[in-house]
Amino acid sequence: MREAAPPGGRPLALPMARAEDVTRAVRGAFLHHAEDPPPPALSGHHPDGRPLDRPHAAFLALPDAGARGASGAILGVAVVLPRDISADDRQAVLLAAGRWERSGLRLLMGRDGAAQLEPTPDGAPAPPLAPATWTLAAQRWASVTPVALDRNPGDLAARDPGTAAEAARCAQETIAHACERIGLPHPASVQVSPRSLFDAVPAASNFAPFPRRGRGLKRVCVHAELHFDEPVTGPVLLGVGRYFGVGLFRPIMRGEG
Repeated sequence: MREAAPPGGRPLALPMARAEDVTRAVRGAFLHHAEDPPPPALSGHHPDGRPLDRPHAAFLALPDAGARGASGAILGVAVVLPRDISADDRQAVLLAAGRWERSGLRLLMGRDGAAQLEPTPDGAPAPPLAPATWTLAAQRWASVTPVALDRNPGDLAARDPGTAAEAARCAQETIAHACERIGLPHPASVQVSPRSLFDAVPAASNFAPFPRRGRGLKRVCVHAELHFDEPVTGPVLLGVGRYFGVGLFRPIMRGEG
């Protein structure tokens, strides 16, 4: 779904550093329009509130990033379902989407107001909204929103070169293991950086910490570039923020980077 300008108004055009806020609002809209209780594949929790121990729906904020002159704004949203989701759970998610669409596809963003969404048009949508932008098979991938690491790597910005190098090595290992956790092969190499390879993408510090709200453990965020021995097919979503738009990667095609 893409954002549309409401009558007499303008789109919110939120920066991609607000990806977590947008995706939490999208998740809230789906849950509001789902059956009660919502299916665990959508909520990420069992009916008794326990976190689900298997993949579930991930909510994405799709940014205008990578191309020359990109704005860095969030242009649309998407939901990624697990490949092995049951037919019943898939149907429940689709029914929630249909109810939301019939109610007007308004996305409530608290103090930021409301965004008016519309379904992505048939044909050839803008590249940030095209599935191939995020799923095309490639050997090289780079983060568009940074990875929220499963464990604290240490001081990545330490003045002591040895300390900084050890922290970077820890972050690289954590990301490599995150690839295996979602079923990807172990990457041939992982590079971490405070900045993305793609144009118009804010520094990782603009997204940190994850999560922004609540009392949970705050995670270090880093941008990353991955290289695999064989092409892998996306979407590639890594780290503890992968269900909320943090840790979204885009393939690097020949001639990019």
